[in-house]
Amino acid sequence: MAVEYASVGAGLYDGKIRTSDGEEYDIHAIVSAVGEPAQDEVEVKGDDELKATFISNIREELTISANGISFDTIQAITGNSYSSSATGIEIALGTESQTNPPDVEVQAFTKAKDSANAAVTIKKTWHKVGIKTVKVSQEGESEFTLEMTGIAYQTDEDITGTSLASKRVATLQVLY
Repeated sequence: MAVEYASVGAGLYDGKIRTSDGEEYDIHAIVSAVGEPAQDEVEVKGDDELKATFISNIREELTISANGISFDTIQAITGNSYSSSATGIEIALGTESQTNPPDVEVQAFTKAKDSANAAVTIKKTWHKVGIKTVKVSQEGESEFTLEMTGIAYQTDEDITGTSLASKRVATLQVLY
């Protein structure tokens, strides 16, 4: 099939977390995955004008929202273990292991069409993400919400250690 360079999409339909051992976990009831580009800048001034700007620490500040819980996913991103018993399942939040959370890969999938009207999928992969917070919101007359925030860092390897073609924060793909 010929490569189409123009696609449109609507409807995030899936999200996954992948760990360094290659295990994938579903982000249950994902609603959004948003990466805000960020970078550090140093402006060099002289002779009453801006001479140059140098950019470093390129990253994306990632926010993932979901309306459900996957204990496997929370375990993968926090390093905390969940336990189950006859009365339910539990996992600790706000523990010491979260001061240095494991890096994970985050994937988001959107339904799309290319310029030839063929069904495709738009996939964005953040290759090295440290999830910093897991926020739970429970409100009257509103859905349960789980929000995870973190930083996607530049890397030249995917989460399993496989080399990427170039150093990057994320990869955007159209899949047929």
